Amino acid sequence: MSKTQPKTTNGRRRSWGGGVQTLEEQRQAREKILLETAARLFNRYGFHGTSMSMLTEELGLTKGALYHYVKDKGDLLYKIHLKSAEATSNAVRTGVQEGTNGFERVRAIVRNYLASVTQSQIETFLYLEDGALSEQQAIEVRALRKRLEHSLREQVQEGIDDGSIAPCDPALTTFALIGAMAWVSKWYRRGGAWSSNQIAEGMADLLGRMLKAGDAASLPESIGASYPVE
Repeated sequence: MSKTQPKTTNGRRRSWGGGVQTLEEQRQAREKILLETAARLFNRYGFHGTSMSMLTEELGLTKGALYHYVKDKGDLLYKIHLKSAEATSNAVRTGVQEGTNGFERVRAIVRNYLASVTQSQIETFLYLEDGALSEQQAIEVRALRKRLEHSLREQVQEGIDDGSIAPCDPALTTFALIGAMAWVSKWYRRGGAWSSNQIAEGMADLLGRMLKAGDAASLPESIGASYPVE
């Protein structure tokens, strides 16, 4: 394959900076392609099962060009984790702003996060494999995740308190929500039968049925016959 242009996940080549006006915009666009490609490979093969050679082959780059953007594979994973934390933080913040009670805020957080993760490979939870990050990086990533977990748990607790969420253990419920959201990145494929919006709305409805106090059947019917079955 050519060593001048990377390719997308569906096999079509992407311009390495084509159409970008400034050097900084070129750098940002290329870094985004690099992080998206790495996140996809890490999700598929795991950190230890993905080599820098696989990345250079996928992107059509030399190792020298790759190391212009990252120091090593661990640094690459660390940057993806930071991007993921940023996306989750944005989902929590906007969800809190959108909802009028705990249930609505939790549902909006789920919808906003999944709308983000299904549009970009970067914005996804990645498992922390042993030895993947330096000790300091691992501590930082775990602290970011813990803060985000606590933010979601607070909204679950507020929903229990205001009566919009059925009585439950807020910690266990938060772990279940996070697990369900994180797993989407393992099976969702862009360009497949389901659109990003269908997944975001559908998962928000499904998880909402688990949480809602009272008659869960009153929730929107966005899951079911309207969804294509492969």
